Amino acid sequence: MLIGTNISDWAAVDGAYYAGTGSEAIWLAISAVLCVLALVAGKRHEKAAYKRVG
Repeated sequence: MLIGTNISDWAAVDGAYYAGTGSEAIWLAISAVLCVLALVAGKRHEKAAYKRVG
């Protein structure tokens, strides 16, 4: 049985089914923060690499 429903098979699902927990806004915010962190880490790495080369 699928989470939170009486559907016993995926073939019976006619529309979109979302079994996530919490709000989608929370996951969007987490994703945005992770993207910003990756950009900051990349910028730091590139800056250090340029300083090492000259």
